[in-house]
Amino acid sequence: MPSFDELLSGKGVFVDKSVLSPHYIPETLHFRDEEIRKIMLGVAPVLQGTKAKNLFIYGGTGTGKTSSVRQVIAKLKERGVANVYSTYMNCRVYDSRYKVLQKIISDFKPHFSKTGHSFSVLYEELLDWLEQGSGEEKKGRHLIVALDEIDVVKDLDNLVYTLVRINDDVQRGSLAIIGVSNKVNFKQRLDPRSKSALYEEEVVFQPYNAEQLSGILRNRAASAFEKGVVDESAVNLASAIAAGENGDARYALLLLLRAGELCEELPDKKISDSEIERARKLADEDKAFEVISTLPEHQQLLLYSLACLAEDVSYRKLVEDNGEKLYFSGEVYERYASLSRKLGRDPRSSRWYREYLNELELLGLVQMVGSGKGVRGHTTLLKLAYDAPRVKKAVEKTIMAE
Repeated sequence: MPSFDELLSGKGVFVDKSVLSPHYIPETLHFRDEEIRKIMLGVAPVLQGTKAKNLFIYGGTGTGKTSSVRQVIAKLKERGVANVYSTYMNCRVYDSRYKVLQKIISDFKPHFSKTGHSFSVLYEELLDWLEQGSGEEKKGRHLIVALDEIDVVKDLDNLVYTLVRINDDVQRGSLAIIGVSNKVNFKQRLDPRSKSALYEEEVVFQPYNAEQLSGILRNRAASAFEKGVVDESAVNLASAIAAGENGDARYALLLLLRAGELCEELPDKKISDSEIERARKLADEDKAFEVISTLPEHQQLLLYSLACLAEDVSYRKLVEDNGEKLYFSGEVYERYASLSRKLGRDPRSSRWYREYLNELELLGLVQMVGSGKGVRGHTTLLKLAYDAPRVKKAVEKTIMAE
């Protein structure tokens, strides 16, 4: 049996794995100079003692929005201007107007109680803090609030209206919002008053192309891996794959990370195209199982029923096509209905069942095939797109755990 010392003494492939993390913020953000410049222009007025612009930033996942905003906030803090403040929060955690105000106040007045105060008390406390100051701060404080994933805030209109209204209620100081979202249609959720207040300036982050992704990966790989571990062709392949996935740099970095983890098990410790392809399969499975955990209850039960059928070695009523096992849609429905009743749920009708199948096929979780020769009549045959044990495990972690 090996010891930990023996395992750790061997040369690995990584120098600093954290460089490939989606939470890592590089000192230089490549291919986003223009977007960063626009954000800096929006916040620059606070350095001259006036209110910053309200900014709305949107673009797909992995296009550098969060890193750009955090980099600008860091640059602002480096200036050390006495009456300029900023705060960043992820709205998946701070998902209501009350929580956002509470977070702002606790960031700058830690002695102030975090809970138990009414909204009006929090609001007045924030007004007082913006207006008050000492020494060079007598003109009031200027605050920039960066709200990442702002679209998930439950009472979004109330939040935007409140934060914007603060500027009408203070005689000195100001507050500006930087809202960040992946969803372009986020605008439709706001009433006209909030929309006009929030969108003083928009910054759009376009997806990275394959050449840009290659540049990003080469730069990160140089810090993340031992010299000579990553083949140039592997970098290009990961970049091309991610460019086809909406230009998502996070996905490209994940491919490189997973390929590195796979490579550690190989004798030659080299990341080639084959490791990227294997990493792609694992990453796609991870994404699929994340999707499964968020599906409505009856769609999860349907997937679970199909997975159980696929694992049932005694089940003989199936069709084989080039070695792949296909299951009759009607048989799957019977399994689903039986499982639903066993769990105390009323099974959905066959019409809803067909709708669920169509949605699951669109998500790439199930494949539907029309019956051909050798099958009496016309029926739909089903198969899972992923391994049955892993599908079952994903469902068992959510609704089956109840």
